Amino acid sequence: MTNILEHIKTNFNGRVKTKEKRPGITQLYLPVYHEDGDMVDLFINHKDEQSLKLADFGMTVMRLSYEYEIDTENKERIFQKMLTEHGLFENDGSIEMSTSSETIFQDIMHFTQALAKIGSMRYFKREVIESLFYEQVDEYVSTELMSYHPEKDVTPIEGRDEYQVDYQIQPNGIPYYLFAVKDASKARLATISCLEFMRQKLNYRSVIVHEAFENLPKKDQLRLTNACDKQFTSLDEFKQHGKDYLERR
Repeated sequence: MTNILEHIKTNFNGRVKTKEKRPGITQLYLPVYHEDGDMVDLFINHKDEQSLKLADFGMTVMRLSYEYEIDTENKERIFQKMLTEHGLFENDGSIEMSTSSETIFQDIMHFTQALAKIGSMRYFKREVIESLFYEQVDEYVSTELMSYHPEKDVTPIEGRDEYQVDYQIQPNGIPYYLFAVKDASKARLATISCLEFMRQKLNYRSVIVHEAFENLPKKDQLRLTNACDKQFTSLDEFKQHGKDYLERR
């Protein structure tokens, strides 16, 4: 381990300090900082030198939790997405990354920059806001449409998980498949699913709730319009007229 630490110090031009916290765990004090000036917490787990790991031992999540808890399914999904995008994983609250003696300097640079990004409330809040649409749809369906017995993540065609709908509701005995559409990718998935349901001759009605219909490319607007039964151009529009539409069914 001594050679590895010397290699790290050399690459940082001596601007690094180390401290053994306990056997097999060494903390690195590096000139890498969070937005507010605090140093990024970094440890090397070298209990097994054949399986080196970089870790923060929960310090990044704890730092984030001072003002922003990861306390909803949507926030947890975003957190896991950020980890995956940076090649990291979570181990009982600790963010970690596998490394080796050959790549440890490059991995340290990548790991600390990723921790700084994840620990930034500004970045995390932006990610949450961008994905809040799905959480808002879920809250509305699970409260205001409970009388229609909504079921989440339904697969109408047995064995065909790729044609999953966000919600199934039944205002009149016939299943209504509700898709929440945020972007062109989701619009295309909803279009393909509705066309397949028609091809399979399912007895259903499809309802699309858009975040912003006008933001979709024109071709996606046309394809989805031709494939579905009813669209609401925004969540506010759905909240205002959705229940009336379902009650008239």
